Amino acid sequence: MKAKAVCATEKDVVELQEFESDEGGLTPNQVLVKTAYSLVSPGTELDCVSGKESSWFHFPQQLGYCAVGEVAAVGSAVSEYGPGDIVLAATAHATHGVVDADYVRSKVPAGVDAKIAPFVHIALISITALRRSAAELGDCVAVVGQGLIGNLAAQLFRAQGSRVIALDRLARRLEMAKKCGVELVVNAADTDPVEAVRELTGGRGVEVVVEATGSAAAALQAVGMAAQNGEMILLGTPRGSHAADVVPLLRAVHRASPNLTLKGAHGGSLPPAEGQFVKHSAARNARLIFDMVARKQLVLEPLISRVARPEDAPEVYRALRDEPEKLLGVVFDWRS
Repeated sequence: MKAKAVCATEKDVVELQEFESDEGGLTPNQVLVKTAYSLVSPGTELDCVSGKESSWFHFPQQLGYCAVGEVAAVGSAVSEYGPGDIVLAATAHATHGVVDADYVRSKVPAGVDAKIAPFVHIALISITALRRSAAELGDCVAVVGQGLIGNLAAQLFRAQGSRVIALDRLARRLEMAKKCGVELVVNAADTDPVEAVRELTGGRGVEVVVEATGSAAAALQAVGMAAQNGEMILLGTPRGSHAADVVPLLRAVHRASPNLTLKGAHGGSLPPAEGQFVKHSAARNARLIFDMVARKQLVLEPLISRVARPEDAPEVYRALRDEPEKLLGVVFDWRS
């Protein structure tokens, strides 16, 4: 069967290409999904296109991992999903995708718009910060970076009862955070972000700092935002190189004051499927997040900046790279 996919064919080159999708060649645990919508994950995908993720992403390769579509066929061992189900899956930007059943995250509940459902996959990354943190009701949380992952992390910490401060250097992203219910925002381009966070917390600092940009410089600066016995969660994947003095960070972790705890929160750190001895999994988190979306506890609609045709992919990736202040969430529509 002829199919199409958005591919990075070489460094900084994105194309829509044809490929063969073998509907009859599924292994027992695989699922074939006919895509309706897929969402660009800008941080990871732009770094793939630029060659910064060369340890695992090799040209040419399909882009994307956040899609919603209809199950077209399943392997002989798959019982949870069947043809006709609308599902959230970790498949690429393509007309069709094949994935192991464990990486079909969830059925999309009736009443949830399929166009916004791919954002739940980003929220599955964001919620890792919440799961890894020790945040409790009433704690203050600073989320550094208000891209898709940071925005949804801020919303999730807010839903748990934290007082959230959202930080970014782009005013439009801070406006988006406010539309999504985050009341306290700091423009790091206009003011010292550490001083601003200290001022908003009466000089005390925050119990949790979530670094959602992947910037080593931002992480080192954000150390100063943490309160005594606070923690820093590295949600964004650090990339590139950065020359700096790391002694202040090491001393903050080492010394009794401030006794900072440093934690990683990679999206793949949780198991994909539920199990007898596992509380948190991607499957359980997906169910919880879809429930939050249905009950309007998680706001996704404002995050859509553009719904694009797959044919527009080269221009979309250029715009995401060159004009990040204009675009946040770009969804490809594969239905036609």
